[in-house]
Amino acid sequence: MDLIILLARFAGDILALILLYDFFVQPFRFYGMDPLTRFVWGAARKICAPFETLSRKLIQVPDRDLTPLFALAIVVFCRGLLYAAGVMVSRPDPRVLALGVTLSFQELFTRLALPLLLFVVYADIQLSRHQVTFIGNVPVMMVHDIAKRFIVLIRKLLPSYRPLLVFLVVAAHLIVFQWALVVVTLLPFTGTSALQAFPPILCPEGGTLIESPLLALPVIALSVVRTFLFGIFILLLLQMLAGFSGLDPYDRMTLILGLVVAPWIDAARKWFPFARVGVIDFSVGILLLILWILLDLLTGIVARIGASPGPL
Repeated sequence: MDLIILLARFAGDILALILLYDFFVQPFRFYGMDPLTRFVWGAARKICAPFETLSRKLIQVPDRDLTPLFALAIVVFCRGLLYAAGVMVSRPDPRVLALGVTLSFQELFTRLALPLLLFVVYADIQLSRHQVTFIGNVPVMMVHDIAKRFIVLIRKLLPSYRPLLVFLVVAAHLIVFQWALVVVTLLPFTGTSALQAFPPILCPEGGTLIESPLLALPVIALSVVRTFLFGIFILLLLQMLAGFSGLDPYDRMTLILGLVVAPWIDAARKWFPFARVGVIDFSVGILLLILWILLDLLTGIVARIGASPGPL
């Protein structure tokens, strides 16, 4: 049953990413469809086909088709039912059904929406000085639109529009929101057998400390930092591989990747000038090693704090 739960989790994440991309990219399709947008559009049409008529009858918005969000809610709900079904085989309890659906919707935010929003804001900050260069690039324009809407939403809470301060304020807001989401959704189930029935992998970071909500806050903060650093690690690794693979350095995707990780590469070259040997630069490799060690340390700290006695 654990395998079924893991497969449901993975499949749900993939479908959620496709549907979210399809929804947010809608205003920019008239610029054309790059391979990614074309693939997502085709996949989303197949997923949304059973729900299009019902969705458009229930809610109509002039400038957006809400069918991808309607389909997303159905997909996440069905994933929650699979979570609950895997547990109810050995422990039938109606509260398990409610918690399974709750965990599925919670994952949509804690594992996908909030981390992606943090990366979107970070990427938009790095690409903002080059927006004119990427007019007509659908993914970049979508990133800018999402980041702009969120920044406008919290603009009164920003001390200034300096990029670093904007990013830190956004990160702080997302951490607090994720903490509040975990506490609000799991607190009603504390002290019940339903919480103990689900495998630990489905428990969000800080979920084991739900009976001590304030202690869960630093755990969630560290987990968000770890997620962001892991994303930077992957992007730096891709950038390094792109440099050794002989890809066209003027390809649009290569340029975007280079601009997004540029501050990290500049910092690595500044901190490790000794790592350049002729035309070969090992500074990024050293930075990757440091990030890997830091990620391991953060994982250990989160596990140590989360090992406090809890309901799961």
